[in-house]
Amino acid sequence: MKKKIIPFLLLLILSVFASCKKNLDVYKGECGIFFDTRNTYIDTLVVHWGQLDSDVKEMEWWLRVNLIGDTKDYDRHFQISVTTDEGDEYAAVEGVDYVKFPTDYVIKAGENEAYIYFTLLRDPNLAEKPKRFKVSLIPNDELKFIYTRYDGYFDAEGNLITREMDYQRVIVMDEEFPMPAWWGIYGDQYFGKWSAKKSILICDVLKISRTEWLKDTTQGLSAGYLKFAGKYMQQWLDEHPTLDEDGEPMTMGEASQG
Repeated sequence: MKKKIIPFLLLLILSVFASCKKNLDVYKGECGIFFDTRNTYIDTLVVHWGQLDSDVKEMEWWLRVNLIGDTKDYDRHFQISVTTDEGDEYAAVEGVDYVKFPTDYVIKAGENEAYIYFTLLRDPNLAEKPKRFKVSLIPNDELKFIYTRYDGYFDAEGNLITREMDYQRVIVMDEEFPMPAWWGIYGDQYFGKWSAKKSILICDVLKISRTEWLKDTTQGLSAGYLKFAGKYMQQWLDEHPTLDEDGEPMTMGEASQG
């Protein structure tokens, strides 16, 4: 009995699979390109230079371009543009904020994606204001604009304004250096009033990785080390007077005095 049932079940499964395969819809339209949407909810990518050590002056970055449609047995070319909006006070500058991009790229034969690699530069003026620029795909006869998500907002008159998101990526760079989670417990007593300038100085003087500085005390710097750091920095400031962000002399917390 078992010998008869097993072949029957196998035949049934194969027939169902064949039926599903016949009804499977396959895209057979034109081919297009768009920026990869994984892990992105909007078209803007933010680079926080402030969370990297002061001696890091360059950063390699990349964007993935996806293909919609069939792969081919030959290379297909496309171009990009790198621009800023006219009159934008935060406009990035080629050679200052990023290295000049190549303009020509290729989706190689048999592949369904391409990568745009580029180098970002850390301009000292980022501490004063952020910078931004836009990388846009340029369609052609072989690789068109077919798929994108849309972003929308209502203008002052209540009209819905939409824009295509995935044919461009906006790169924003800043020097944001956030307050670590442990500051509320140890920061005030050892280091005094919070400021990003003070935290950066502590990391630079004591050669503390900013990544370690931002971790909580169970994964990064211990409470004992933070206590030591506060006392060391107060001695350093006594010998190297430094103004804080508010223009007042920088000091450490009460527990680090004397």
